[in-house]
Amino acid sequence: MKKLVIMLLFTFSVSFAQNSYIVSKEGTKTFITDNRAEVILVDKRISYVNVGKTWEKYIKFDDLDYAVIGSSLLKSFHLNQKRRPDVYFVYGEKEDKKLIGVAITMTSSQAGMVTSKVLYELYVIDNSETILDQIVLTSTSSSKNIETRKEIAPMIRKHFSDCPDIMAKVQKYDIADEKNATIFSFLTDTEYINCK
Repeated sequence: MKKLVIMLLFTFSVSFAQNSYIVSKEGTKTFITDNRAEVILVDKRISYVNVGKTWEKYIKFDDLDYAVIGSSLLKSFHLNQKRRPDVYFVYGEKEDKKLIGVAITMTSSQAGMVTSKVLYELYVIDNSETILDQIVLTSTSSSKNIETRKEIAPMIRKHFSDCPDIMAKVQKYDIADEKNATIFSFLTDTEYINCK
């Protein structure tokens, strides 16, 4: 029997418990325990625990405006005016553009063998949530994916060259290696950078 498990990769600090919160589309702000927040892609919702409580609660992507979890910003977007929203990390934003993306681990098992790969999505969008530029690839070492990895840093530089903090982050991870795999660390380092 084949199973498919999809998880969102998170890398946030757990020292910001009182600074983590969720804001619904109605504007309700709920403080949460950041090390208990989990994005459930299959059900399109976020599981969380209120500060001082022990039981889980949920918010659907449809009802989420944004969530601040540690130093990360997770926001609901209707890319290219899609009817249903999806949730992405906001890596950085300027007055007119945002750099958003996710790293999704897909695991399958068949006859006792477990395999996994990561799907990376990176988008530059404008304020109306229209995609201006994008890169979608997997962690596999196909020659196409290795070549696509080379495009990540130039795409970010093209749109955010006037934001020194994003440029410093790109430079930190844009290290030439045999398979250009180091740049994936940019996508799993979900710290939000405000360039406004």
